[in-house]
Amino acid sequence: MKRYDVIIIGSGSAASQAASILSDAGKEIAIVENWTFGGTCPQRGCDPKKMLVEGADLIARFKQMQPLGVNGSLTLDWSTFKQRIDEYRFSIPTSKTQHWNELNIDLFQGEPHFVDADSIQIDGHEISAHQFLIASGQTPRPLDIPGGEHAITSDEVFDLDHLPEHILIVGAGYVAFEFAHIFRRFGSQVTLLIRSQALKAFDRKVVNRLIDESRRIGIEIRHGVEPVRIDGDTLTLSDDSTLEGLVLNATGRIPSIERLHLDVGEVETNQRGIIVNDFLQTSNPDIYAAGDVADSRNPALTPFAGQEGRIAALNMLRGNTRPLPERPAPTIVYATPPIAKVGLTIEEAKAKGIEFDVRDHEMSHFLTYERIHDETAFSRILIDAEGHVIGAHLIGQHAPELINLFSFIIQNNLSHQHVKHLEFAYPTAASDLTYLI
Repeated sequence: MKRYDVIIIGSGSAASQAASILSDAGKEIAIVENWTFGGTCPQRGCDPKKMLVEGADLIARFKQMQPLGVNGSLTLDWSTFKQRIDEYRFSIPTSKTQHWNELNIDLFQGEPHFVDADSIQIDGHEISAHQFLIASGQTPRPLDIPGGEHAITSDEVFDLDHLPEHILIVGAGYVAFEFAHIFRRFGSQVTLLIRSQALKAFDRKVVNRLIDESRRIGIEIRHGVEPVRIDGDTLTLSDDSTLEGLVLNATGRIPSIERLHLDVGEVETNQRGIIVNDFLQTSNPDIYAAGDVADSRNPALTPFAGQEGRIAALNMLRGNTRPLPERPAPTIVYATPPIAKVGLTIEEAKAKGIEFDVRDHEMSHFLTYERIHDETAFSRILIDAEGHVIGAHLIGQHAPELINLFSFIIQNNLSHQHVKHLEFAYPTAASDLTYLI
């Protein structure tokens, strides 16, 4: 049985970042992957989804500009988009494996599980290591109803050869709203089924504005109902009504740990994933976890997975010297229009006992948004008693870029007085920043 310095389980962002650092340090490494090498984001997640978003956004902006004199018609061809997306995502495993082969990293493809505290088995082949990094990510939550296996998930969306005539989306989070807008803008009939509260992590006023806009563009939103059964193309709901169409299960993702036999590896878990300390070390001191599978304080987002992979690798090399930094997590829902947030919501700030002001701005009358006829643009900024931004909540065409500026402001603890003295190119979305705080 071969013994490595480090075995990495998973091959996404966290694993990639860690492998580079550990390889540079001269460690003998094996990477084990139970799917195709490269991880979720570039193959069936954020990257190909953003390619579809670009098309959806183009349609949204075209329709938005029609009152300003943009005429004609514009359509999107699903099969052509899919062809380009497939070219991109199918190239990922080859490029990743070539890179790791050049670093002399051994690659294993199969389903791993622990057989003791320092050994795993992959389809009958056993290997061991002095240290492990578990970066196996997350997997779609099953739709636990009769016929639930017939629903597709975000993993299978990019395998669709044809645009569905009617898609029934079960869920109320990022994936549900993003694909609702993508499919609607591409031309599908869309029904969004929301059991309780939509986009719970976001500001309520921003979410309500997105819901209003979703309905305006023709997305049917049904609140307070749940799916109870799928029979072929028929979905039966908890109110005994039925709908016909393709069901997309967007009820969330869960840690991909079920088959790892982590109890055998002496690794403790909970419903949120693998329990880690501030250094991403598990209950087994020789095993670390990073990325979406780890129950760290970070959200399950690609940039944070990469950051955690780097921190875990450095701690594995040097002892626990690099704790996870406490930084705000900017996050975006790529709907049309997009919404974005960083820092605290009103409810979170109140729960922490922070004194703060709320500064709301209807931005649709700003030139930045008037010139593109964006009637949804709105900002809500939370500022504490010392004049520091503690939360930013946005909707509108430029929300994704503006939220990065607010993230920079919060991370660097800039007061609103500092920000008001900054100079930005005009006319740009950034040049509106000083008016928002």
